[in-house]
Amino acid sequence: MDKFIEFSSKTQGRDKAYRVVQYASKLLGWGLQELEGNDEWVKKLSQLESHASLGRKFFRLGRSIESLRAAQVTINLVDPVLKTTLTVANINRALFLGVDNYLWMGKVGILKVDKGWDLTSSKFYFASIILSLVRDLYALYVGMIRLSSQAKLDSEDATKNSFRAKYYLHLLYHCLHENSEATIDLIKNICDLPLPGSKLGYFPNHNGFVGVCGTISSLIGVYQVANPRMKLRP
Repeated sequence: MDKFIEFSSKTQGRDKAYRVVQYASKLLGWGLQELEGNDEWVKKLSQLESHASLGRKFFRLGRSIESLRAAQVTINLVDPVLKTTLTVANINRALFLGVDNYLWMGKVGILKVDKGWDLTSSKFYFASIILSLVRDLYALYVGMIRLSSQAKLDSEDATKNSFRAKYYLHLLYHCLHENSEATIDLIKNICDLPLPGSKLGYFPNHNGFVGVCGTISSLIGVYQVANPRMKLRP
């Protein structure tokens, strides 16, 4: 119970919970749409998805400042790859959130917003995910280099391609296992990629596909918020 209270008291926790509802509703709506006689349920799920999406936009008000602050921190990192990927990702996330706040004002009728801004928001979001993926892969690469330096490989066996293949697969397995934070984050970002990508035409704009990817990445996001030690840092 204490864990649930702690999770629900966080803005990020509520956002992730709403996100699960949003994409699970999209997925269930698509599934029921394939069957006859479920029009009423499909309509209700569509409304639930819309309300969850709008609620998430409200939770994200002002969070672009957090991303800019994060960029100020990451720009001082020593590692050039981390410095570049994390800083540019944070800047793109800040721009995405800023445009998202603007879109929210249009949704609630405060301002009249051109629909083209939705694509602009997706472009910033897509760019931030790509950079986050590069960061995840870099973390795993560093992990493999570290494990490789610790392992002892017989020089005669190393010349055998079959042995080398098994060795590197074994190394990759242990790297994914030991760097679970990077592995989980990589899976989440891979699942996140089609969400803006489908709007930009890079992936199929299919409710079932987007619903599955969004639900998986949202559940991983819930897990990361509930278990902060599983979040990749810096």
